Order: sequence, then structure tokens, then C-alpha cells
Amino acid sequence: MKKRVFGAMVLIGASLAMLVGVQTASAAKTVEISGRAFVFNHMDTGISNATVKVREFPKLSATTNELGDYTLEVPNDANVTPYILSGGPADLTRRNIDGEVTGTRTNVHWNEIDIQTFHTRGEDIENANLQTPADAEYIGLKALLGIPSEPGIGRPNECVIVTTSSARNVRDVDYRTYWLNTPHGIEGATSFGIPSIGDPIYFNDSVLPDPNQPHSSEDGGIIWPVVPTGAYRIITEHPDTRFASFLATCAPGRVINANPPMGAYQLDPGEKPRTFSNVAAKLVSAKVVKKGKAKRTATIVLNSGENITGKVSVATGSSGAGRNISLKPGNKTLTFPIGPRVKAKQAKVTVKLTDASGVSFTTVKKVNVPKIIKKKKGKRG
Repeated sequence: MKKRVFGAMVLIGASLAMLVGVQTASAAKTVEISGRAFVFNHMDTGISNATVKVREFPKLSATTNELGDYTLEVPNDANVTPYILSGGPADLTRRNIDGEVTGTRTNVHWNEIDIQTFHTRGEDIENANLQTPADAEYIGLKALLGIPSEPGIGRPNECVIVTTSSARNVRDVDYRTYWLNTPHGIEGATSFGIPSIGDPIYFNDSVLPDPNQPHSSEDGGIIWPVVPTGAYRIITEHPDTRFASFLATCAPGRVINANPPMGAYQLDPGEKPRTFSNVAAKLVSAKVVKKGKAKRTATIVLNSGENITGKVSVATGSSGAGRNISLKPGNKTLTFPIGPRVKAKQAKVTVKLTDASGVSFTTVKKVNVPKIIKKKKGKRG
């Protein structure tokens, strides 16, 4: 998002074709999420000694270094929502685009910000940046948009979602190039949430949230100022290009800034979204157990962080059973009977999960099938 100061207040404005992936269980137990925390509207000011945590795993945390960089080691095949704790006041070092020290920004208090919810799939997540507003910008945003909240720097009563229709040239680059390519919005994009959260407000060419703006401007900023608790798949469309969708997990008091190069990032022609962007759901476990002397049941446990559709099937040799499913956030257990005549030693469990944007992931797992031992009939005398 283009960073400009308007008057005394600077606001957080920055921030479909079916795609299918197939995965098997990854050997990696953890992946790394890394990025830079910096003061919103001040790319020259990294936030040092800040604490970055994960909503789903409260014991995990990292501390930013002198540049504002952090690295978190998080579980693989899991939903993770990084966020930065509010902190300060502190004196923060200012650096130019080449990393040279240019001065100090004094007495800075920064505010708590979430990124999107990722689902880790064996791939490290880089440049998961945290654009974090200081008090003037934070208070200004709430006032200009009329966000119901506690006074001063108090948290919103509900949730705020911010993203940016960001250009391809700020993805897979270092911080210097990211800065060099700012502003990095793409004009003409529109966004919506599933489930519906109404129309967003787009930032205009003056970098002001404008209810009359019909789509994103060069700034790229998109905001929903009042969002109820829930999990929302945010989808961004454009007549000439494509963007990744992302998951925003809302709760009272959260400000989710899915900022570049995450959130609604531009895709190359034919490119699939990064695996961590979509389908915040997984196969937790699958097994076949024997109950009694002649009854076997396949039990499959799924977990989801959003509304998901899909299909689950259990195949045993030439026979099998399938079921269309609909998941809500949380766990769901499915059972499939394994007939007594099945002699296969293994069953193939196939789970295809699809999020609201149309992106799918398929997981295949083989499980052992316990043998049924038929009781021999005794001889007659």
C-alpha cells in the first residue's frame, strides 16, 4: 500500500478458476515464518524488541531484532495466525533504503496487529511482514471510519480486516526491493468475504478510505471496519489479473492487516496461490478398528479453521465408499463401515477439501485393515 500522511492522521489503508493440489503427509514437523515488523507509514523504522506470537499456539513467541526482523518456528500442517503485541514507548532506529542509520524515532508506542491465518504445508513462509500503526495512525483510523471501540488506543469492539491488492513485484523480494516498489497497489480490484461481511471500503488516490470509491486505487488499500467474530475467506477479483485469497480469523478487538506481500497478492498467469494461503483444514487422523468379532470401522477425523466443502472416500481393493462433506470451524469425525467380506490388508483414505475460493487440496493416506478371523465350526459327533 502507498504510504502517505494525510493531515495529522495516517490510516491503515494498505493493506477463479478451480485449483487443485495433492499432498501426502510431510516428514517436516515444523516450518518457519519470518518477516519484518515496522511502523505503519514509516518503512524506515523497524520495530526492535517486539514480541510476535501465534493465536493458535500461545506458548510460541519470537522477539524482533534490531532491524525488526523475526523468525517463528511453528507446527507443520496447522493453522497459524501470527500477531505482534503492542509495545513501547521506545526509541526506534531509522534507516534509509540501503539500511544505513539515519536517526531515531522517539517515544513510539505501537499497537497489536494480526496477519492472516496461514495453513502450513511443509513450506517456510517468508516476508510475513507486520505493518504496525503507532498511536496517531491507530486513533486516526478508528475516528475517520467511526469504528466502535474503547477510547484512545483501546481495541475495536468487533474486528477490522485490512488488505492490499498488491502487485507481483513486491513478492519474493528483499525488504529494500519491497520498499523500492512502493506504492504497490493494483487499481481496479474488488473484494468480498465468504461468509458475507458486506462491501469493503476502498482507499482512493489520495489514500483516504472513500465510500464512493468503487474499487481499489493505485494505493490498493481495502478495509472492512466492522466485522463480527468468525472465519472469513477474502476473495479479490480483477478483470485483467488474478489474486490469491486469504483467511481472516476475526474475534473482538482484533485488527487483521493481511499486508503485502501476503493477503490479496497478485498471481502470475497460470500461477497457483502459495500452499499456505488456502484451505485452512486438514486430515487429523485415519484408522480402521475392529469392533467385536466381525465388525470393522474406518474412523476419520478432520479439522478446519473455516467453512470447507469436500469429499472423503475409503477404498479397500475393489470396494469403497465415498461421502460429500461440509465442514465448519472445529473438528469433525466421520465413520465408514468396512464390510466383513473385505480381505484387503490396507485401505486408501482420500480427503479432498475445497475452500470458498475454489482452491482444493487432496490428502491420501493408507491405513491398515485388521483381519477378521472366522470361528471354525466344530465337528459333529
